[in-house]
Amino acid sequence: MITPAATPPMLRLSDITAVLALAAVATTFLLPDPYAAVPDHLRPGAWSQDTISALAALALLAVNARLRQGWAKGWLIWAGLVGYLFYAYALYSFDGVLNPAYPLYLAIMALSVLALVLFVRAVNPASLVSARRRPPRRTVAGLFGLLLVLFTALWLSQLLPAMAARQPLPGQTIFVLDLAIALPLTGLTAWLLCRGHPVGDLLAIPMLMKVALLGISVFLGTLYTYAFFDGPFMPFDLALYALMGFGPAALIWPFWRGSTLAD
Repeated sequence: MITPAATPPMLRLSDITAVLALAAVATTFLLPDPYAAVPDHLRPGAWSQDTISALAALALLAVNARLRQGWAKGWLIWAGLVGYLFYAYALYSFDGVLNPAYPLYLAIMALSVLALVLFVRAVNPASLVSARRRPPRRTVAGLFGLLLVLFTALWLSQLLPAMAARQPLPGQTIFVLDLAIALPLTGLTAWLLCRGHPVGDLLAIPMLMKVALLGISVFLGTLYTYAFFDGPFMPFDLALYALMGFGPAALIWPFWRGSTLAD
């Protein structure tokens, strides 16, 4: 699935990325008020993102160990975890979450980008084929299409009034990353899946992982708002974010089981 010569540098880069992510999360527990630069209403989300980032970094180290043992299909999981770390720390980097850990945020973003570039250059999408039980391509494509429509409408409903008023929005990097990168890639994956293209199969699991990890992060952030920040309990929001996070997560296994590597 991956060109053998590219494997060692990709694993070394992702090892360093995971260790730096763990160091960044640990640093926030040592710093007084690490998220002073973050607006109050976004701070629970920063802590929940740290929770998910720590778990993703630990998972990445475990996946790397399996990949060194020849787990070829595990590169799909690897791509999802590295893609999540890029997205998470790009948010911190471009939004200027300034504290002494900021250089770590920049390094994680840069290293994850480099690792993903090497992945794109080294991967052979044609090596991934349907197993006896086909992956749920249309279900995943429908989910991605729905997310594309919902989040494009949601972000534009906030951006257009701010543009008209010439007023910046807090945490506006998420609009840039989603509208310029994540949502177009989501739409492209949905289109490729509908066409049965091998690149669609290649992107499906990493994209499901990205959506699931971010959805669970928002779900935890809503819980943290109530549990640790004296915010209101919002059952509807919790149910919505649970669906957003755990719904895509539930599709990862059927898609994984429906795909195999060509001999």
